[in-house]
Amino acid sequence: METLVHRELQMRAIALAFAVVATPAAAQDVITWKTIGWWDVNFYEAYGACAAIAEYDNDSFVFFGLDTSTSDLGLRVAILNHHWDSIAVDEAYQLVVRFDRRPPWDITMYGTDVDGRRGLYNLFPATSDSAGNFVREFQRSNHMVWTYRGTELGDFSLRGTNMAMNEVMSCTESYLDAVGSRSDPFEGGGNSKKADPFQ
Repeated sequence: METLVHRELQMRAIALAFAVVATPAAAQDVITWKTIGWWDVNFYEAYGACAAIAEYDNDSFVFFGLDTSTSDLGLRVAILNHHWDSIAVDEAYQLVVRFDRRPPWDITMYGTDVDGRRGLYNLFPATSDSAGNFVREFQRSNHMVWTYRGTELGDFSLRGTNMAMNEVMSCTESYLDAVGSRSDPFEGGGNSKKADPFQ
């Protein structure tokens, strides 16, 4: 069955998850990668992966990307808005999202605060069938509508989403390649015949 990303990227992400944590403290929190249409694709140190973000006319932001900060590759999805001050960080909220005229999704999202902007997010296991189906609808749809308790949070255009998601995967793969190519002074093991293994 088709998955969110090809298996090579999945395996590399899982195998290197611990190496990602070792990113130097001096590294920037967010590194610009590329702009695809109105989507800005960046590397996020906190997630050890890349994500795309777009701003909309109603002061909302849509954010989606990968996350290698845990042992399983994750898909991080968020919506943020300047006016949603009453959202409680870490509190669960039941939302409905519909892509075009497809059947709606019931999704549990969690309160978050990003640079003073309140919003909702979730981290889905990227290799699950449901995450794969969610992403396929996300990529292939023209727009999505988010609703909370009958109140519409936004009708968001998804123009250029497919290209943005492909760029998120390319950006993340590039980062994982860079992490994997770091030299290891212990590679190959030591020589037990030497009194000084570092000689």
